[in-house]
Amino acid sequence: MLYGFLMVLFACFYAILYALGRASHLPSLQRLSYGFGVLEFLSGLGMVASDYLDTFWRVLILFSIIAYLFIPPIMWRVVVAFHER
Repeated sequence: MLYGFLMVLFACFYAILYALGRASHLPSLQRLSYGFGVLEFLSGLGMVASDYLDTFWRVLILFSIIAYLFIPPIMWRVVVAFHER
């Protein structure tokens, strides 16, 4: 249960700090966001490695932690392209 809470918390910090770093042109915030992305990935791996989940949920969580590493940069590009129009 703690791994799930930490995964969501770290994913939130990853997305917020990434967006703030890009919007304010502060590479240090963007680098800090990558640290939270790694922590999100590791906490997700903690959930995958635990014994209380069935295989379906483990595969789903593994897919989501890998996918979420790419979501903030992709969404940043989408938002920038949308606002350029």
